[in-house]
Amino acid sequence: MAEKVIRNNQSIVPFFGERLSFIRGLDPLGLQNTSDATFSMLLPGLNNVTGRIRYYSFYCWLLDEYSKQIGSTNPKVQQQFIRRAEYIIALASSYFEGDASSIPGSLYASKQISKDLNTVHSLQAGTFQENGSTTDTYWKYPLGAFGQYYFGSLSDVGLVSRRDNEAGIYVRSNSRGSEFISGEALASAFNNNIGSEAKTLFFDCIKKGEITEAQLMALLPNFNLAQVPPKTDEQHYLLSLLLQKDYPLRIEEEPTTHRNATIKFLLEYVKSFAVGFSNRAFIYQCYANKGMVNGEKHLTIMGWYYYQFNEYWHYANTAIFNGTLAYLENTAGPNWQPLKSFLDDVTNQITEELKTLNLIVSEKDPLVSVLSVLKPNEYDFLNACADNQSISRATNWFLLMFSQYLNQRNDLIVLKEYSELNDLGKDGEGTHYFLNEFAAKTAMPISQYIFEYLNKNIIYRHQYVAFRKMRGGTQSTQKFIIEDHHIRYLGNFEAGFTGPRIGNLISYLKDLGAIAANNTITDTGESLLIKLTNADN
Repeated sequence: MAEKVIRNNQSIVPFFGERLSFIRGLDPLGLQNTSDATFSMLLPGLNNVTGRIRYYSFYCWLLDEYSKQIGSTNPKVQQQFIRRAEYIIALASSYFEGDASSIPGSLYASKQISKDLNTVHSLQAGTFQENGSTTDTYWKYPLGAFGQYYFGSLSDVGLVSRRDNEAGIYVRSNSRGSEFISGEALASAFNNNIGSEAKTLFFDCIKKGEITEAQLMALLPNFNLAQVPPKTDEQHYLLSLLLQKDYPLRIEEEPTTHRNATIKFLLEYVKSFAVGFSNRAFIYQCYANKGMVNGEKHLTIMGWYYYQFNEYWHYANTAIFNGTLAYLENTAGPNWQPLKSFLDDVTNQITEELKTLNLIVSEKDPLVSVLSVLKPNEYDFLNACADNQSISRATNWFLLMFSQYLNQRNDLIVLKEYSELNDLGKDGEGTHYFLNEFAAKTAMPISQYIFEYLNKNIIYRHQYVAFRKMRGGTQSTQKFIIEDHHIRYLGNFEAGFTGPRIGNLISYLKDLGAIAANNTITDTGESLLIKLTNADN
């Protein structure tokens, strides 16, 4: 009699639920939430995907013109208006002078340009399918890049909002005097920088639902959102927007200005750097200086110090996770393996590497013996991990974690207090572990420490996080299955840093003429830095 072969998590018994599916997911150990909370506090009004600051004034102007020219309270009408406007900009970006990156929908639009050269481009076909779906158009999210990416940031800085009594209708903010930048002021400034003919053409094309190549080029340079016209009110207002208090609509006894301070120190860094400039180099410097400016702790630089501390922490743990699972795949493939013997094997492999590095003599040596001879350098071990795989990667990330403890142990309490003061620390936060668990385990044999860490903080931590994310659903981010004390490999996850918005802040300052394309400070940047420095004195 033939027997049925059960594969791919199938079952031949009644199962009252949908079949489980496995997806890639993000943050397999749930440790990057602290980093996310920290950079959100330090750079409000930005995110990692809003790459062009002129969109801030463009959307204010677009909503202003919608209220004047259309005025409909039907969300579907406004949705079509915004999507067509965004798609026109995406199509026009193929003809921008200079860098045209970070224009939403530009990849889709460039394909349409190359396919339909010298023809009429349908704005309806590029923004909606015949059935009304937005799938396989310039932008899938129903309200375009405005709704998905920009609205949250524009709302944070008080430029736009949803109209209270009409759900789904978006409006720009009204003027609140000269103290804060409003959506009304930016809309007017953008309007002053576009010619009347280009403006009329833009809205005629939206109304007709089509645009030609010649008309796209006629919109430029007025509608080049990769360049802010220099020495204009629009440039001035956008700079002022970045420099005003973090949340202009909040009534606060002591308003925060982390964004302003970050810009000041970033410009100082750009002015002084010699070689090797990168988005994260500024943050590495804040970490190396332990949040100090001129010998004193600075609230904003402390924030970037704390951010990078947690970046190293979550990166190290994710890389240990990655190296451990790579070893599981290499040694067991898709087969089940006893969990304890697997962790014993990984532990033995790591301790052998520590012996090779002359950090221990025996696996029974206490953890403190490694700490006493290790030359701690987080950045060196970061680079070493990039060049190694599997067990070597996991070993180097343990050493990076030990380096964190050795180099930052005198500041752990300060970092913890900063976290608590600003409500930043989330589940699994690094200072909590070092202060409450790690210090108490330094007398433990290194092999026991590694085994317990892999078991609790890597294997079962991932199980906990994956089940928490599933929340009764049918999509799981599990990278392995544990059953009856056995483990089976499903997939892996590469470690990576979060995006701290610094890259987009640099892009904004380039668009505003404060930083040149070659990452040097400009005359505009110098003047801005002098202004910020004088304001601090």
